[in-house]
Formats: sequence, C-alpha cells, structure tokens
Amino acid sequence: MQPGDELVKHAALTPAYAGKYEQARWVAHMIIPDVNKGTVFRTNDFRVDEKVKSGSAVEADYFLKKIKPDNSIEYDAFGYDRGHLAPSADFRWSKTALSESYYYSNMSPQLADFNRGAWGDLEDAIRGYMYGHPATELYVVTGPVLKPGLPVIERGVNKVSIPEQYFKVVLDLNNKKAIAFVMPNQAITKPLKSFATSID
Repeated sequence: MQPGDELVKHAALTPAYAGKYEQARWVAHMIIPDVNKGTVFRTNDFRVDEKVKSGSAVEADYFLKKIKPDNSIEYDAFGYDRGHLAPSADFRWSKTALSESYYYSNMSPQLADFNRGAWGDLEDAIRGYMYGHPATELYVVTGPVLKPGLPVIERGVNKVSIPEQYFKVVLDLNNKKAIAFVMPNQAITKPLKSFATSID
C-alpha cells in the first residue's frame, strides 16, 4: 500500500483503495475448492462501496444512462468495461461473496478486447487449476499498475485513471507453487504464458 491508500475489508475480498486513481491499487481474495461446485452466477449489482471512506468510483465514471419516454434505457458509454479485479466467477460458491465483487472498489477501466479476451482467459485458467488440485486454496492478488501521468476517463465524474497494465499474483501454499502475470490493457493474441513473470 501507498500513503493515502485505504484498506477495505469485505467478507470475501479486500481492496487497497487508491483514491488518487479512483480504483484499488490491489484486491486480495482466495479461490477455495467450493468454486468447482458453485452454482451462483453474475448478479450485475454494480454499486458504490460504502466502506471506502473517501468515496469509491460510481456508475457515472464508466457511462451515463437516460430513461427514454418509452421507459427503455439509453446508454452513453465512455469506451471502457467495468473490469473486475477479483473476478465474480471466483465467488460462485456464495451469493454474498459474488455480490461483493460488484463493488466499484473492485472495478478498473479495461478495454473490452482485453477484459473479455486474454484477461478473462487468465481468470478461467486460474480457476481451471483448481480442478486438478481440488483440495487446495489459492491466494490471489490482482491490480492495475498505477503510476503518475496515466490518462483518465475525462467524461467520468471522478476522472478514473486508465491503467496501461494489470498484474495478477497467485499462490498455492499447499503445493508450494506461485506465479505472476503482467498484461497490457489491450487486445492480446499472444499465449498467456508469454505474460508470466517472477513475483518480484
């Protein structure tokens, strides 16, 4: 954590919120064996994280919506997905835990081709590891690479910083294995293993 960051403890995940960038510097969570038999799926209940004392990002940091006369909703998107740092599917064993993953303190602006492409593939691969190691638990820390001078979402109310890279560190204590990844916030065609790096 950096000076000014705020540690926010939820039941299933813990963000270190960096108010300067309006997103978490990192989010820590565990993937437990129950993920393999979980039956809870996306809740899409995106919301402000009331535990962030300085105020978390909000919906209007990512898009605006307007109710039209016919009661349909018109969306004005700003070009970025609300990318989960701790992915919702890692919590499909608990409705409460999965719902916590939709706090804006767990969101970061990701390009759609990245979020729905290689980043999602990495999340799937880490969960897939659990099928071959059903008795283990994984400790995961995920975050954006935050640094001065990052561009921001200009149309958003809080001017959320747009990271150029994201990292993910995974630790399997039972089997004494660990790995880290650093990936650019862009469409990726290279194999995931090419983004593996040392935890240091």
